[in-house]
Amino acid sequence: MTAALLDTHVLIHAANVSASLHAQAARLVERGLRTAGVFCVAPQNLVEFAAVVTRPRFVQKPLPAAELTRIIGVLYQSRRLAKIYPRRGTIIRAVQEGASLGISGPTWYDLFLALTMRDAGVRTVITDNLDDFRLFPFVTARPITEA
Repeated sequence: MTAALLDTHVLIHAANVSASLHAQAARLVERGLRTAGVFCVAPQNLVEFAAVVTRPRFVQKPLPAAELTRIIGVLYQSRRLAKIYPRRGTIIRAVQEGASLGISGPTWYDLFLALTMRDAGVRTVITDNLDDFRLFPFVTARPITEA
């Protein structure tokens, strides 16, 4: 697969019209929904998106349940925006690799996503958190502004 993964942060910025990266992120999501094979997401991205955009601590105006359901429905049901899934052994490999790397805290989520990408043959992630993926040499992180 040659598609790049749209990180959760891209989805969050696209949904938040007051975000500084809203315009760039919204263009990326629209492109993914319009053009097959350009971008992909994992179920983990959609769940993380829901967790952030509904939490007042993280967003100024949390999304109502109906809007959250609509957005995730559009993303998940799109035939052009590819979906990638973890394999059966991904969790065990994540724990083994994470332990050998000395990972702690939220970095576990990034590792699991990076391994899901690797399993699917996805090498590039579009994100505004480049540092989150630097530990994983098999992933290239590109900023939202340069995608």
